[in-house]
Amino acid sequence: MAVEIKNSGFLKDSVKHVVIRTLMSKLEEINQKLDDISENMKYFETKYGMQTEIFYKKFVNGALEDDIVFFEWKASYEICNELEEEKGMLLEAIG
Repeated sequence: MAVEIKNSGFLKDSVKHVVIRTLMSKLEEINQKLDDISENMKYFETKYGMQTEIFYKKFVNGALEDDIVFFEWKASYEICNELEEEKGMLLEAIG
């Protein structure tokens, strides 16, 4: 649903400020989630002695067992990638 904003400089500036503040808040939330997920992946990397990217390739190719922990690690990696993509789009939108 598109919202039409009347041609008022003050209103446009106010709306722009609110939108940017909202996007910045979302970026902070994403950064916190990325920090938490990165910490989780570092734990797995240390425990299993391999980088997450290498683990992911091995796991999705069936070279590793179906351990519940590996599913968590895989999900963490995928969520991390999605959050990074979303962060990039928000940064682009903020300009």
